[in-house]
Amino acid sequence: VTGGLGPTLDDVTREAFADALGEDLEEDPAGVDHIQRWFASTGRQMPAGNRKQALRPKASRLVANGNGTAPGFQGTHRGLTYLALPGPPREMEPMLDDALASIFPDATPRPTRLVRAFGIGESVAAGRIEALMERDRRLPVATTVSDSIVSARIRGESMADVPEVDRLVEEVLAAWSPYAFDRGEGGLAGAVGDRCRDRGARVATAESCTGGLLGGELTEVAGSSAWYVGGVVAYENARKRDDLAVPAEVIDTHGAVSAEVARAMAEGVMTRCDADVGLSTTGIAGPGGGSEDKPVGTVWIGLADSTGTTARCFRFTGDRPLVRRRTVLAALQMLRFRFDGVDAPLLWEAVE
Repeated sequence: VTGGLGPTLDDVTREAFADALGEDLEEDPAGVDHIQRWFASTGRQMPAGNRKQALRPKASRLVANGNGTAPGFQGTHRGLTYLALPGPPREMEPMLDDALASIFPDATPRPTRLVRAFGIGESVAAGRIEALMERDRRLPVATTVSDSIVSARIRGESMADVPEVDRLVEEVLAAWSPYAFDRGEGGLAGAVGDRCRDRGARVATAESCTGGLLGGELTEVAGSSAWYVGGVVAYENARKRDDLAVPAEVIDTHGAVSAEVARAMAEGVMTRCDADVGLSTTGIAGPGGGSEDKPVGTVWIGLADSTGTTARCFRFTGDRPLVRRRTVLAALQMLRFRFDGVDAPLLWEAVE
């Protein structure tokens, strides 16, 4: 069970376990010490309410939390092992790995690989690897979709399967080309960063509808200061004119959400930031602001470099956060395609 181990009244996992187990809660001295030391490391004293986090059912033991105040607890009842962990993933995940290693000390690791792709629908992606997904295969491939990214999971039964797992990874990569961007070790921004480093290319961003999310995604990559110059958030038209040198007549004639403005934004930020590549976004994220010609979800993404400037139109579905997220991913995939010399359509791309 994860969650409910905080210090407030609505954190009742300890009480629920104690009730189900028919045991009293008791305070663990090591837990109190951990919480006190955690607060001391931040220069603060432990609030009295946090002492609650050192409680555990009497027959259980605490599970150490290296990244937060809430220890977990673990025990056995009627032959079953139970484990309660805090909810935040950065705390829970390493604690779970450690706990499973102690519960199953002789377990054989199962090699697992991920292949991820953006710009292709799940049904199309699955159709390309249908033979690999047959359930009667010894190592069937499974697909999922999360955050608009299609993933293929390949899992072996033991470490002896590593060569077969690696071979399946290569098959999926080939089948999903050019949309597959890595083997699960980094995100799409990381794949872009690898290409920037390899080519010594510097990237700058000009954002309207994404409001800085594209630059934020790029700076999530460690070492991005070597290739990401910076960007301009030009939300209102005046900023597009003054900060990116987009001609007023271009905005007046074509509108802020247009190929012409997207191209001018990309060229402007590339020039202003002395970058090798300029990447721009301008669109209607919603929920209002759409029209018959430019409905909500209409986004233009511009890309400029020494070979020229292009702009591509998308009709993204979903609410405002989803439209903005898909815009960021599409922009990154467009940039990756440019580096790789790829010309391929992306999901949600409009035919203009």
